[in-house]
Amino acid sequence: MHAKRLLTLGAGLAALLIIASPVARAASPKFYFRLGEVKAGPEVDAALKSYAGEAVKADLAARPEWASDVGTTDTETLVAELQKRKLRGFQVVVRFEHLKKEIKEPSPGARRKRLALEVKLSVFGTTIPEAKLAFSGDGEAGVEAEVSDKGVDSETSELAKDAIKDAIKQAVDQAVLKLSIGKSTPMNESKHATKKKK
Repeated sequence: MHAKRLLTLGAGLAALLIIASPVARAASPKFYFRLGEVKAGPEVDAALKSYAGEAVKADLAARPEWASDVGTTDTETLVAELQKRKLRGFQVVVRFEHLKKEIKEPSPGARRKRLALEVKLSVFGTTIPEAKLAFSGDGEAGVEAEVSDKGVDSETSELAKDAIKDAIKQAVDQAVLKLSIGKSTPMNESKHATKKKK
């Protein structure tokens, strides 16, 4: 299966800025997160919603400045534990803006049709326990691949996961960057550029 991805250039820039930020170089956690609801329309099935939630958890858990387990989930006890450890706590939510699928005709000289998937989503965090919006990030990714008529359903799921993972990483990079520089309002993203990978 040959696939190509269309990604916005903002992800790479955000990642570089995060690596350079003092927050990212922290030796111990400064933030705590727990996963909230994954919100999506009917075009996103339960398996993909679950995958998106796990992707966010994995991404944040891999960052040394973030903790996901402080020994309790009860809100009152959790708040006390966060204060004790001097951690800022957030509930992180994923919201799908859209998930589009399109079957295209074969490329010139090819036999198989092409499956194109586009994902756009947001990741945002609210404070614990005040539930005030603290940060947000947007992610958008597309994947296109040649597929057989019989393999459309199975390959759709795998391609969607690839696109979701890319969009999640971009959104989390942006959200964490905003948090590190003290911005909670959406950054200007009126101009997007794309690049292609084979």
